[in-house]
Amino acid sequence: MPSRVLCGKFGSPLTYATFSSDRELAPGQLSFEVMRKIYDYDAINADTQVYAVLGDPIAHSLSPLVHNRAFKAAGVNAVYVPWRIPQGSLTQSLNDLDPLGIRGFSITIPHKEAAAEFAQHCSDDVRAIRAANTLIRDEMNEWHAHNTDAPAALESILRGLDPTADIPSPDLLVSRKVLLLGAGGAARAVGTALVRAGALVMISSRTAKRAAELAESIGCTHCTWENRGAGDPDIIVNCTPIGMHPNVDDTPYAENWLQEHMIVFDTVYNPETTLLLKQARTKGCRVVPGIEMFVRQASMQFEMFTGQPGPLDDMRLAVRRAISPLGDLD
Repeated sequence: MPSRVLCGKFGSPLTYATFSSDRELAPGQLSFEVMRKIYDYDAINADTQVYAVLGDPIAHSLSPLVHNRAFKAAGVNAVYVPWRIPQGSLTQSLNDLDPLGIRGFSITIPHKEAAAEFAQHCSDDVRAIRAANTLIRDEMNEWHAHNTDAPAALESILRGLDPTADIPSPDLLVSRKVLLLGAGGAARAVGTALVRAGALVMISSRTAKRAAELAESIGCTHCTWENRGAGDPDIIVNCTPIGMHPNVDDTPYAENWLQEHMIVFDTVYNPETTLLLKQARTKGCRVVPGIEMFVRQASMQFEMFTGQPGPLDDMRLAVRRAISPLGDLD
């Protein structure tokens, strides 16, 4: 699929697209509408900078939509494409892509740990989490690994704690009791950030062994999944896929456990308002939707790519329209 988009940069007079997204004529072939509205194909030229997201699976990713809208809003001559890279082949794939001169990559499942190992330079967050979601090439052609998931999650939670502050103080998290649901990659990033900010984190996962291992790794406590409702946390963070589309009637935390003083953050962003968040609002809790973390981590990547602040409002609107039942590309 990337070749359909990038041939305009590398001198091809033609590319291929289907008339309708409902009639794909060959694997990876994009519709005319997608080529024009998401990738802005007519604007691609020899000077267009190329960025990409690497993962497997990758077809579902909203990152190309969000970043390409941001490039257009900021007047940046760049394009961002998805690349399916099978597990275990990240290093070879990055070497193979080297002649294209790509300056930056977003990294998603299952390559975040491999990306951290590949880079010559790692940020403090990457060293702590042992996973990267961003690779940036410098002037010396060396790679720098960053993790924007952790600071984006922290910023989202802090804004839930103090919605009126321009820049909420990280001190707001000191000694706050946090129940972290899940023990996967997202939980590791969010949990590490919270522990480093001074929060008192307890992890609960449907797989008790993973919860115990993660808790030991990042320096916090854990409890069984069955006992997750027994405490009285200040903040609940859902890092499981429970409640994600299409299983929108599921929740990882029973409604009767929710208390008015709690802040509830759900990293699931599709749907934007999960059942957990709906029930939390009903109970009077302050809620933080996963879309906030998603657009903030993408905005941080955008700034690393371009040197310009990411247009948060444009990026947020793009995601909301994409996950809307109406399915709007405009």
